[in-house]
Amino acid sequence: MAAPRTAFSQGRFYGAPTIERRLPGVRLAHLEATKRAEHVDEHSHDDAHFVLATHGRYITTAAGPETEGPVLVFNPPGVVHRDRFVEVGGYFLAVSFEASDWRALADAGRGAAIDALRLVGPDARRAALRLTRALLARDAEPLSLEGLSLELAAQALSPTRDGERLPSWLELTETYLADAFDQPIGVADLARVAGVHPVHLARGYRRWMGAAPGDRLRTRRLERAADLLMRGRDPIGEIALACGFCDQSHLNRQFQRAYGVTPGEFARLCGRPPDVARVQDETSDAA
Repeated sequence: MAAPRTAFSQGRFYGAPTIERRLPGVRLAHLEATKRAEHVDEHSHDDAHFVLATHGRYITTAAGPETEGPVLVFNPPGVVHRDRFVEVGGYFLAVSFEASDWRALADAGRGAAIDALRLVGPDARRAALRLTRALLARDAEPLSLEGLSLELAAQALSPTRDGERLPSWLELTETYLADAFDQPIGVADLARVAGVHPVHLARGYRRWMGAAPGDRLRTRRLERAADLLMRGRDPIGEIALACGFCDQSHLNRQFQRAYGVTPGEFARLCGRPPDVARVQDETSDAA
């Protein structure tokens, strides 16, 4: 007879909290992962929650494209999953809404996602990272934390489009961008890979991705930079060059615009040595 699945109550996870805040309608926590992947069983949560993995390799089966950089997942109440860190020592933000409060938010809005989602849009990541930074500051006003939590909630409080699949040529160009993001790339290069006219390609990117091809290339570069910051100890200047940016200042400007934090601030959220991250941030700001 199979053992019953674990059903976690609000705010409980496979992790040890480093800080927790309980607010009206939402519970916030920054946690350190305490179990290796093989020791995490299928489980569910009574609440609706978001998980932002900022350090360590995080595995999820949530629907959505697999990208580099911080993994951000939304799980509705009761969804059975086995999301997990490969190793102990990963860090993550958890934002939990009681099921009744989440239903009220959905009823007041335009509906809510009913399946687990992997959120990769810049607005979602920016809201999650700003919330992580505010929570770890330990002195943020409750109003600020509530507002940032609702900004994040909005990313799952809108209906998803059914029956729409990316055209095959766009999947080819997205794969090409993922593989060659650190090289100079023009629209003609993407059109040649896709086998479509450049005008058709530009129009298709705007329709399907909501962004120009150049914006997607920048996103890929930023995702790789974030991934390297999460996993290694390379100097930020070296990461900037490896990801196709002109220099550290260029990465700093683009990273802050996309994610709402500088690379040095993000590095500190990822658990990198604070003195190194701070010095690199200050060097970048002064450049």
